[in-house]
Amino acid sequence: MIERIRNTFTAIYPLDDTPEGQHAVRLATDPKDSEGYVLKPQREGGGNNVYGAKIPEFLRGLGDDQQKLRSYILMELIKPPTLRNSIFRNGEVQSGEVIGELGVYGVCLWRNGNDDAGGRKDREGKDGEIVENWEAGFLLRTKGSNSEEGGVAAGFGA
Repeated sequence: MIERIRNTFTAIYPLDDTPEGQHAVRLATDPKDSEGYVLKPQREGGGNNVYGAKIPEFLRGLGDDQQKLRSYILMELIKPPTLRNSIFRNGEVQSGEVIGELGVYGVCLWRNGNDDAGGRKDREGKDGEIVENWEAGFLLRTKGSNSEEGGVAAGFGA
């Protein structure tokens, strides 16, 4: 049962100095390996995502700026099933192949390090303390199956 649940998740990597981050940099800079991924800025609102074979060139454009590199994550592409439907977007009804996306938002505030299973400590060697950890809402949207963007506010979804 646990494996079935895990199969519903997708891989998300930082682009930093951790082993996971260095693995992500190798994936993102290889034109073939990058095909199954999207590079996303660490912000909300849709837009500015870089897909597949365009990722290596984009990263070359960042040069050696590690701060800019760390402002992105590399995420395995999610390929949801499509269906034929109609959406009302930009003042008109549009029909065609669409996909649904569910975004769940959460809040987690902690002090003095973090409290993950890896046993990380803060600078003083103390365990982290979670102050708040709760689900903060959700967004369910529908968009065209060929759209690489998804922001409702940006005009890509409904």
